[in-house]
Order: sequence, then C-alpha cells, then structure tokens
Amino acid sequence: MKTGKIIRAIMAIILCSAILLLLDLNNRQATPRKEMTKIAIFKISSRIALDQSEKGAIDALAERGYKDGVNCIIKKYSAEGDMPTGNMIANNIVNGKFDYVITISTPATQIMANANKKGRVTHVFCTVTDPFVSGIGITGPEPDQHPKHLVGIGTFQPVELAFDIAKQMKPDLKKVGTVWCTSETCSEACVKLARKKCAELNIELVETSVESSTEVLERAMSLSAKGVEAFWLGGDNVVELGVDQLINAAQKAGIPLFTNNPYLIYGSTLFGVGAQYYEVGQLAANMVCDIIEGKPTSKIGTYNVVPINLKVNPEALKNLKVKWDISAFEKNFVTK
Repeated sequence: MKTGKIIRAIMAIILCSAILLLLDLNNRQATPRKEMTKIAIFKISSRIALDQSEKGAIDALAERGYKDGVNCIIKKYSAEGDMPTGNMIANNIVNGKFDYVITISTPATQIMANANKKGRVTHVFCTVTDPFVSGIGITGPEPDQHPKHLVGIGTFQPVELAFDIAKQMKPDLKKVGTVWCTSETCSEACVKLARKKCAELNIELVETSVESSTEVLERAMSLSAKGVEAFWLGGDNVVELGVDQLINAAQKAGIPLFTNNPYLIYGSTLFGVGAQYYEVGQLAANMVCDIIEGKPTSKIGTYNVVPINLKVNPEALKNLKVKWDISAFEKNFVTK
C-alpha cells in the first residue's frame, strides 16, 4: 500500500516536471534570447577634436536609444598615435564579433578599412579630411561608389577660409610656413589646397616635412629662420601631437600660428577655424542607428560635412613683433 502511494507520488512529480519543462520550452521558443548589438568606436589618438567626435557619437547613440550595457555593448578604443597598436585594435574589432565600428580620423579609418576588407563589420567613418584620396575604396560621393560595408562622412578642413581670415588680419601677409607629415593623406590634401589658395592671395607657402611629432620644433625653427610671418597647421594628426612645439617656435619668433583645428587656441595660436567635431560624431552615430534600423548602405552617399567652428585668441597679439588686426576680421566673421 505504501509502495503504491510512493510510486504515484513519484509519477505525479515527474508529470509536473514534464509539464513545467514543456511550458518553459514553449516560452523559450516564443522569445529567443537576442544577442546585444556590439558597437566599437576607434580613434587614432586622444586629442580634443577626436575626443569631441567620440563624445558626440556616444551621446547620439544614447539619444537614439542605444545605451551601453542596457541594450547594446559599446567599446571605445584609442591607438594613442601608434600604428602597430592601431592595427592590433582593428584586428581585435574584426575578430571580436562586433556588428558596427565608428572610426574617428583618417588614419583610424585607413587601418580599419584595411583590416576589414572582407566586410565582416559594418564600418562608418567620420573626422576624415578627404575619404576619396584615402585609399579605402571610395571613388566618389554617390551611394554606388563605396564598398557595401563602408560608409561615412568627410570633413575637409576649411583651409581656404583660414588663409582668407589671415589675409584680412594682415593684408600685407606674404610668407607663411607650414610643418606637415608627408605620410598622411589628410595632411597632403590640406597642403595641396593651401598651395592653390596661397598662389591666389600672393602668399609664399614655405613647407617642411616631419616623420614624427618629435621633429616639429626643429623644423618649425628652421622655417622661422627663413623669415616666415606666421605658421599654419592644417589637418595633420602627427604634427598635432607635437603642437606645443609649434606654438613654442611661434612664440620664440614673435609670430602667430593659425590653424584648422579650433580646439588648439592657446599660447601663440591667434585663431583656429575648423569643424564642430561634436556634431560630426553625432552625424556618424546617427548614420549607424539608421543602418541598424533598416536603412541599406546602398542608399547612403559620401559627402563633405563641415559645421564651422571658429575661435580667436586676442591674448596671442601680445607676443607678436608686428601688428595683426583682429578688428577687421571681427566685422566679417562671427566669433564664439
């Protein structure tokens, strides 16, 4: 009698367990567990302009509902100016099952594009001077002129505007020096445009090149010895890492530096005109969100986007050997 009761109890337990397992199976089949979207953000180094783009991207992702640890995974990477480190980061992104990567700067974009030739990760780039000459497979602005997995926006620094402003501040400006890295396509693109603009304005552009940021001071001093009246810095990741050396050389020579990076306004830097890189990062992140939400990359073109950012540093006038008039400039441009 007791044995029968025990058997019936065991059978009841087994039956209940089977029913519960079946219900749980049905539930799991109805709502399968979804892997969170993985997004990498990769910049070539930690500098204000690139940091601003990164912040803009993260904020825009959050505004669109993509928050790290909540419904997606966002990982930030910086090579800190070191190319081997950049290559390692790019390979880790490709092999790390990331769905999307946002690259910030021309070098980071080039490194990532090279590592991701098979298109295993959807790649969106920003803060790139000229994507068409960067060797990443983009042949023009139309949606059918880029690889399926690679889209983004160019942000060509307003080089011509920088020289127009300099000429307004000093109408008799005749000789400007520039230090640039010849291995950077972004820097080369800026210098080519500067040569053309200087020819139009009857300004001699005196150039010298560097391979690393440690050479900036020596090269800049050689330019000041040639009698340049100002230094100009375009979009150059290598020279920007040594910008304090360039500012130091300008101070020693009693001449100003003007630049296409509005975040470098201190010391002898008289003005900077470039892009609002926070907005640039926002645009790139919104592009990622659009793709996540179903917009095909075949509908996205590659366009130049430069939300202008202009800064002036009147304190720099105190160190100049000759007069630069910012009042004439202020009549024609709104400063913030």
